[in-house]
Amino acid sequence: MAQVDLIVGRCPQCGEQLEIPSHLKQFSCLYCGARLSPAELVVDQPQPAAVDVDAVAAGQYYRDHILEAIVAHRGIEQSLTKADFEPAFDRYSAATGKIFRQLDEAVSAGALSVEDAAEEFLNQLEENWRSSSKRGSFAMSVQDRDKFILAIFLVPMVRRMGLSCGEAYCQALRSAWMRRYPKSVFNLGDYDTIVAGFRKKYLGLCFITTAVCRGTGKSDTCDELTAFRNFRDGYLRACPDGPDLIDEYYDIAPAIVLRLDLSTDRDRHYEALRQDYLLPCYQDIQAGRLEKCKERYVAMMRALEAEYLS
Repeated sequence: MAQVDLIVGRCPQCGEQLEIPSHLKQFSCLYCGARLSPAELVVDQPQPAAVDVDAVAAGQYYRDHILEAIVAHRGIEQSLTKADFEPAFDRYSAATGKIFRQLDEAVSAGALSVEDAAEEFLNQLEENWRSSSKRGSFAMSVQDRDKFILAIFLVPMVRRMGLSCGEAYCQALRSAWMRRYPKSVFNLGDYDTIVAGFRKKYLGLCFITTAVCRGTGKSDTCDELTAFRNFRDGYLRACPDGPDLIDEYYDIAPAIVLRLDLSTDRDRHYEALRQDYLLPCYQDIQAGRLEKCKERYVAMMRALEAEYLS
C-alpha cells in the first residue's frame, strides 16, 4: 500500500490538531465539523531552542571586558625587543585569555556571532577614542598604537589559543576594521612568525634596508641589499664595536619594522628612510666612505629607536 503524504495542522475553529491527506482540496474537521481547505490549517512554527543561560552570561562577559584587551595594555607596544616580546606576550595572554574563552563559549552556543562581537569591540574602542579626545589627550597616533596591540598581541594570541571561533573572529575583526578605516591596513599575523623574526641571526643591519627595498618593489638580491650585506659582513664586523652593533640591531630592528609596517603612513616613512639615510649610505659604500656609512646608519637606528621603541 502506497504511503500517503499528510498535512499536519490545527483547525482554525476549534484548535484541535489534524492530519489531512495532502491530495484533498476540502475536508471536514473531525472534532467540530468545520469545512476547511488545506490552506486554512494553522501550522505551528517550530520554536527556537533556548540559548543556554551560561552562554548568554559568557557573551555579556565578553562585552563587559573586551575593551580591557586594549586600554589596559597600552604601552605593551614598547615591549618589542628580542628579550622583551615573548614575556610580554605571555603576560598579555594570561591577562586577557579569559575574555576570548568566554567569547568562544558564547559563539559556540549561538548566544553571539563573531561579526557582532567584532563590531561591539570596535564600537567600544571608538567610544574610548572619543572620550580621550574630549579630555584633550587624544592624538592621531592613538589609533595606530591601538592597532599595533591588536595586530601584534591580540590577534596572534587568539589564533594561538586554538578556539573554535578564533579564526573566524580574527577575520571578522579585520574585515570590520578595514570597512571603518580602509587607509589603516593591518594583516592577520601569528605568534610563530613574529617570534621567528626575532630569532633570525644577524638580520639587524640589513633588516631595515630589506623592508625599505621591499616597500619600493626591489628584490632581495638588488644591488643595494647586496652592498649593505657585504658592508655588514666585511667592514662593520671587523670594526672593534661592529659585532656589538650588529647584535644590537638584531635585537631592535624586527620591532622597528613591525611598527613601520603597521603605520598608517608606512609608504611615506619608508620613502623618507630611503632618501634621508639609505640612499646616502649606499652612495657612501660605492665611494668607499665606509666610516661615513657606518655613522649614517647608526644615526638612523638611534632615530628609529627613539621614535618607535622609547
